[in-house]
Amino acid sequence: MEEEVQREAIILDELISNLAKVFGMKEIDDTLDIEINFAQAQVLRQIYILKEPKMSELGKVTGIQLSTLTRIVDKLVQKEFVMRKTDPLDRRVVRVSVTSLGEKIIKKIEETKRKKIASILRKLTPDERKKILQVLQVLYKRISNEVKNES
Repeated sequence: MEEEVQREAIILDELISNLAKVFGMKEIDDTLDIEINFAQAQVLRQIYILKEPKMSELGKVTGIQLSTLTRIVDKLVQKEFVMRKTDPLDRRVVRVSVTSLGEKIIKKIEETKRKKIASILRKLTPDERKKILQVLQVLYKRISNEVKNES
């Protein structure tokens, strides 16, 4: 039983890695004609979702260490996708927000990703799509619970 689980863990790890490559940033870079890597896109997306998060909040949500996150945000500021603001209630607190250019970029990234996913889903039967979504939802739920229990 344990050997089977270990083999399946290896297969799942490879599948997740390969899926990440398939849904990676190369096509998005080509489509948008901009320089943005996966980590920058993920951070930009989270800033967009959270509106004006503190850097510490952004670090918790992304799971990225503050020093690394600061470098990523610095790059996004240089590209004028985000800007830093001092919190009016506490000048020691720095918040980040998406600029109008950053909002255009994130919307274009999301649109490009969704088109790619839809293109792949069209090649599957309705039953295959349903099964894949169910399995991924179960997997996500279990992983989320595991992460919550570790915290």
